[in-house]
Amino acid sequence: MIPFPYRAALAPALVVAALVAGCSMNDPNRSGLLQPYRIDLPQGNYLTRESVERVQEGMSREQVRFLLGTPLLRDMFHPDRWDYVFRYKFPSGDVEQRKVTIRFRDDRVAAIEADPLPQREDSSDPALPGYQPGAPAADQAAKEP
Repeated sequence: MIPFPYRAALAPALVVAALVAGCSMNDPNRSGLLQPYRIDLPQGNYLTRESVERVQEGMSREQVRFLLGTPLLRDMFHPDRWDYVFRYKFPSGDVEQRKVTIRFRDDRVAAIEADPLPQREDSSDPALPGYQPGAPAADQAAKEP
């Protein structure tokens, strides 16, 4: 049997515990209630399918750099290959990685290899730099043609 002074404190403690449990989030992009804070970590070149499709075979290195930016990886053992890598680590620990490889022959684009990419910048894509959770869907609809 629980002594009386502790019994009086037990009911409010159970109510507080129930309220806190109801506030827990099921969002995989957020840390849990009793977990350390983890930030999302975007690294590399954020590319869209729309931007990669602008690169055509026969373009020079300077033209590719103008369209896509400086590549994240330029291997000294493979000077005719540029790798644009984007890696996004969610606070939950999940990782999304995208890679685009541009191969050159005689300083001209010879081949383009790309992982599946988003069609265009989408405000609902958490991997987009500057992503704001809960951004209004109307903002996205206004951008689409």
